[in-house]
Amino acid sequence: MSGKSVAYVYPYSFQYRAPFNERVRQLLAAQDIDYDVIYSSDPRLAHPKGDLVSLPWATDVKCSLLKLGPLQLRYQHALREGLSKDLVILQQENSLLVNYALQLTARTRGCRTAFFGHARNFQASNPDSASERFKRFWLGKVDWWFAYTQRSADIVAAAGFPRQKITVFNNAIDTTAMAAEVASLTTAEREAKRTELFGGSKNVGVYVGALYPLKRIGFLLDAAERVRDVVPDFHLLVIGGGEDAPLAEAAAQKHDWVRYVGPKFGGEKTLLTSIGRVMLMPGAAGLAVLDSFVYGVPMVTTDFALHGPEIDYLVDGENGVVVKDANDPDAYAAAVIRVLQDDGFRDRLEAGGATALGSYTVEEMARRFSEGVVNALAD
Repeated sequence: MSGKSVAYVYPYSFQYRAPFNERVRQLLAAQDIDYDVIYSSDPRLAHPKGDLVSLPWATDVKCSLLKLGPLQLRYQHALREGLSKDLVILQQENSLLVNYALQLTARTRGCRTAFFGHARNFQASNPDSASERFKRFWLGKVDWWFAYTQRSADIVAAAGFPRQKITVFNNAIDTTAMAAEVASLTTAEREAKRTELFGGSKNVGVYVGALYPLKRIGFLLDAAERVRDVVPDFHLLVIGGGEDAPLAEAAAQKHDWVRYVGPKFGGEKTLLTSIGRVMLMPGAAGLAVLDSFVYGVPMVTTDFALHGPEIDYLVDGENGVVVKDANDPDAYAAAVIRVLQDDGFRDRLEAGGATALGSYTVEEMARRFSEGVVNALAD
């Protein structure tokens, strides 16, 4: 295995992925395997999450944008760099044109390929659309698979890909650093922020994440009004950015019990989220489940068909709440009210989240991923 090289190719370098990539680089270096991230810092690649960062040790390449009708395609100029590696890991997205070039030419250059992804678009309204069929066609045309969760691995295996060539890494964020931030907060700091924003009320619901249609911000605000009717000192804090931010801004202008603060990161996000008593996430939920666990703020979501694969980490009644009728704001509001008012129930959910958290750390994710890289190179 000595002297091998691996690259992960994707246009975006997300802030939340930086600790993972740093840890993978360290783990593989200990086995004399060079790990590179090939990304593009082109400012035209602005992302709604607004959390892109540079990696000083990674490779920054040009990226060309192409419009094909309604499709936004990206060609990352990473073919030469990718083919120079022993293993190139590709983000599984239809719109990334360099993927096809690498998949079609890698074997002629002695380079293995792998996918890193969900296996299918969990937020696709039609699982048999042309886009999803196209994704399935290419799904097995790699040498290895890095699957976000066991559900993703099962989809890949069901398509005929050898299960022994699938690594389940359990997608995570840097919960260890987040937990350290939570531990560093004092009661006085929390109370001061709660008093500043909400007059000291403890009945604070928080939403944290991107704001776009699948997050169902309109439903969230509707249900929040119903909660407020029953819990007079209920306040809603909305953290995040995106195309539906105007909905949150309008609600904050209309109601003095709604606060919209835009995107927040690091310690500021930790302080704001941790003053919540319940996390409201009625639409698509994914890694926010881990936010809920680490901040000790139980999530109330719905049995929504378009959740991300990380929703599997949430177990109804153990570490969060899943409202069965995804379209009933009264049922959703009732579940939120229970978490606010039933201290025993809320404490049980918080404890369940803390227990589950041990399985979903960026360190464990990096360990699993690095082990899969070693196996893929030896295959």
